[in-house]
Amino acid sequence: MRVFPWIIVLVTAFGAANLVSSADAQQPREPAKLPRLAPTDYSVPPSPERAIQALNPSSQDRVQAARQRVARASYVASKVQAGDIQPVDYSVLSNAAGEQYIEGEIVEGAVMEEGPMMPGHATAGIYHEGFGPAGCDSCGDSTCGGDGCNTFCFPICLSLSWEDLSVRAGVEGFKGPLNQGMDGSFGFLYGVNWGTPFFGKSTGLGLQLGVNGSNANLHGASFTDNSRDQFFMTAGLFRRVDWGWQGGVAWDYMSDEWYYDITASQVRGELSWKFQCTGEVGFWFAASDQTSLVNSQVVLQGDSFPTTINQNYQPNNMFAFFYRTPLEVCGGEMRFSAGWTEDSMGLLGAETSIPITQHMAVETNFLYLIPQDSEDRANPYVNETWNVGINLVWYPRACSAASAGKSYYRPLFNVANNGTFSMYPTN
Repeated sequence: MRVFPWIIVLVTAFGAANLVSSADAQQPREPAKLPRLAPTDYSVPPSPERAIQALNPSSQDRVQAARQRVARASYVASKVQAGDIQPVDYSVLSNAAGEQYIEGEIVEGAVMEEGPMMPGHATAGIYHEGFGPAGCDSCGDSTCGGDGCNTFCFPICLSLSWEDLSVRAGVEGFKGPLNQGMDGSFGFLYGVNWGTPFFGKSTGLGLQLGVNGSNANLHGASFTDNSRDQFFMTAGLFRRVDWGWQGGVAWDYMSDEWYYDITASQVRGELSWKFQCTGEVGFWFAASDQTSLVNSQVVLQGDSFPTTINQNYQPNNMFAFFYRTPLEVCGGEMRFSAGWTEDSMGLLGAETSIPITQHMAVETNFLYLIPQDSEDRANPYVNETWNVGINLVWYPRACSAASAGKSYYRPLFNVANNGTFSMYPTN
């Protein structure tokens, strides 16, 4: 393989990279007078001196190149205005890309807007491509089941998008009243979360479904030899926007097997105002809708005889304000929360998502419920609740790790875990 043709490729790439720095160069006074360049003979490789010089052009060379580009663009524009060149008929793209152009609507791979964006608008800035031909978001015999159409049509129409699918695995440490004020729990968490348009993109609604599994206390605890196995499921509806009100509601289910065997469920929701430039301020809550009875015997540390635990537990009713902002540098986002629980405990929490490759991202989260230290609660540490987790997230679709925050149909809620779904004894 010859080396010199590759130098031409490097020169071209380097010139494109310097386009931004040379864009402010002075425009020529006579754009129509273009120098006639002799055709390049690519069969003859450039000399090494010229190739090395082209890799690091001088400021004068960059200015001259910018003038030539501006002159060519102005020359073509003048020809179009004079009628010597006919504008391109973009309607032919409807047959090639399988999309029809409608003014002000989304076209495959682009967005065409009409008029200024208003609060609550949810079409500006979105970018979708490669999700199949037109009609894949609606149910019908002529559209579903065709080549490239990733859509379920029964019982409801759901579009399968790789962009809005994520698979995670990581570790977490947590503790709550179910630990009886003794050892904390540490283990591994793994799960999947997926979002999709709900009854087509015209509704602006998204549907999400996800599950998490957790295996903790793999070697038991000081008061039990059993390991702790958990299962979480989250299903919800949501709506994302570029500017204005956005929010959603989700239902969480948990199954927890340790020295007991309980199930519980709760409802989560959030409502926020998304600013036009950046940042988002809102409110989220978690409300219990099911209680469980723990009836078991354990030998607590320091005791010689088993202690019978016969107590009803329910998910914590939590209320918190939050601030969420994107990380423009790398395409991630972070959220900070502060609030309270129904039992007068304080709440502090944070979540971050940081892409590290086109397919991978690192997610971290913590939530701490501060127990009330008062005379009627002799052992506040028993009710202390906290969760710390770190997960490695895989996005099957290339570049989704950095662009997931730009998709309207990526899940709004994280799948429930021991932070967002924590149990508390009822009176």
